[in-house]
Amino acid sequence: MRTSPLVVFVLVVTAACSPKDAKAPDQKAAAEPAVVTITATNFAFQAPDTIQSGMTTLVLKNAGATIHHAALVRLKDGKTLADLAAAMKSMKPTDPPPAWMEDAGGAQIPDPGTQTTATLDIPPGNYAIICFVDTPDKVPHFAKGMMRALTVVPSTEPTAPAPAADITVTLSDYAFTFSTPLTAGHHVLKIVNGAAQHHELVLLQLKPGKTVADVGKWAADYKGEMPAVALGGIPAIVSG
Repeated sequence: MRTSPLVVFVLVVTAACSPKDAKAPDQKAAAEPAVVTITATNFAFQAPDTIQSGMTTLVLKNAGATIHHAALVRLKDGKTLADLAAAMKSMKPTDPPPAWMEDAGGAQIPDPGTQTTATLDIPPGNYAIICFVDTPDKVPHFAKGMMRALTVVPSTEPTAPAPAADITVTLSDYAFTFSTPLTAGHHVLKIVNGAAQHHELVLLQLKPGKTVADVGKWAADYKGEMPAVALGGIPAIVSG
């Protein structure tokens, strides 16, 4: 079911950045998105139990030994984390997710010992933070306990504006379209799902001598070292 539009902004930094310009003394600073830190370990999340709604920057720190992401799933119709755990335990790989479970973005995989960020306008509701990654043994991390409840309450303050993006990435069935080529340096990517299905984006920097085909081969069995460095992105978001 389609809900209110969800647009995700991903900060990509591949080179040193200069400090922000200082504001004039009489210039009032614009409101900034709230910052919520999520720390991933093997196999659990450290995160707040409750946050306020509105424009929020998720900072995902990977303190584990393998890759993890923090996918947000909105639980509708009064459902809880226990309901989600029970549903996922009984689901077969070919089963569609229950209608009350809705992909809501999140922060995509950083390499161990690093972090990634994504900024979302998060509406109030009950959510789960979950890791669907299944490396290296093809057992999804949520099956090892990597799920956590998150309550988003209505904000008492006006929400901050969306970050100013310099590149828009549109997701379709089945392609990524960049409004302008991605170059080295500091960028804010606006991620829009223009497809009929839910889609995600994972940004990987290929290691020297490696190709996209090498990544596909590695992902088939997870044998050996990942042939790329994980730079972030977003877990699945809904159409629109």
